[in-house]
Amino acid sequence: MTRPGTTELLGMARTTLFPNYRQFPVVFERGSGARLWDTDGREYVDFVAGIASCNLGHCHPEVTAAIQDQARRLVHVSNWYFSDRQLELAARLTGLASLDRVFFCNSGAEASEAAIKLARKRSYEKYGPDRNLVISFYGAFHGRTMKALTATDPKHHMAAFSPYPEGFVHIQPGDLAALEKHLPLACALFLEPVQGEGGVHPFDPAFLKEAARLCTEQDVPLMLDEVQTGMGRCGALFAYQALGIRPDVLTLAKALANGFPMGAVLAGGELAAVMAPGSHGSTFGGNALACAAALATLDVLVREDLSSRARTLGNRFRAALEDLAGRHPVVKNIRGMGLLLGMELTVAAAPVVKDLLERGYLVTAVAERTLRFTPPLNIAEEDVDAFLQALDEALAAQGGSPP
Repeated sequence: MTRPGTTELLGMARTTLFPNYRQFPVVFERGSGARLWDTDGREYVDFVAGIASCNLGHCHPEVTAAIQDQARRLVHVSNWYFSDRQLELAARLTGLASLDRVFFCNSGAEASEAAIKLARKRSYEKYGPDRNLVISFYGAFHGRTMKALTATDPKHHMAAFSPYPEGFVHIQPGDLAALEKHLPLACALFLEPVQGEGGVHPFDPAFLKEAARLCTEQDVPLMLDEVQTGMGRCGALFAYQALGIRPDVLTLAKALANGFPMGAVLAGGELAAVMAPGSHGSTFGGNALACAAALATLDVLVREDLSSRARTLGNRFRAALEDLAGRHPVVKNIRGMGLLLGMELTVAAAPVVKDLLERGYLVTAVAERTLRFTPPLNIAEEDVDAFLQALDEALAAQGGSPP
């Protein structure tokens, strides 16, 4: 049977998929490491990595072997029962995160929903119905299910999805006065250590430490969304480990199983025991296949100390981006942490993304004028150097200085 070509496949996309994404006319069929190949055989170097999901690159041999082996043994059973892989991952993950228990789900949005329910239930049982406020931040992104979306920056809210759930408030990053105002009625403070979708904005570590102190003082759980910042991306296995704070609740997804769909919520102390039987669940959460992929991912991340590599290579990458910023007037600033880096421009970022795509490099644009770089943590340094040359040329084409 003849397989459809690119033109036919793109035609299928136009007529069969919901039109809810702005997609480039590229169809990928295989990947290896930091490289992808489309259906026309063209090669690309990937500085998106599934939006920080494929931290080990595409089709890492150990993760692939783990998935293949597990698929031959057991894929899924109901959560009425245990599976060996699920329990092994639970023990490994809670140990690495220094938290007590874990709930497994399938995505970051699901992890956000579970974390919010956990915080609400704990507060209701301890303080009654009045302390139900979830404090989050302008610039935040926690997912697209209804509660996760309501915790997300209001710019993502659409009137067509109304009414939104009650009990949420947004404050500006760094605004301790607003935080103190809302804490007495709060059940949780929910934040990303680096706001990825909001434009790659790291929180001030001093603010995070003071916010954590205030949360402890007011008995309000600190919930960290590390869906994008976790799994080595920011120079530590979890970004909070490099920031001098400790969460009460931690959400993970994306790179947890190196791109295989999986999410998790970890909690410590009294929060770890809040979810009694019947209070929450997920049909496919913690299935044996996803857990096998996550275990293999953790094995590689820890053994090869890719967190440290994200820190050292990230510093080198950032210094080179700073050099470009000094030579191109269209670059406003560079920010980020580890290998989660952003370049804010004075012009729209989309034309630069398109230019780089034509040169064989994948990057994303966030917040309209910001380029986001999230390559695999094990990307070769020569690939970074070649990309920087291409970026130099792409910036020059947008009105910057000639390379």
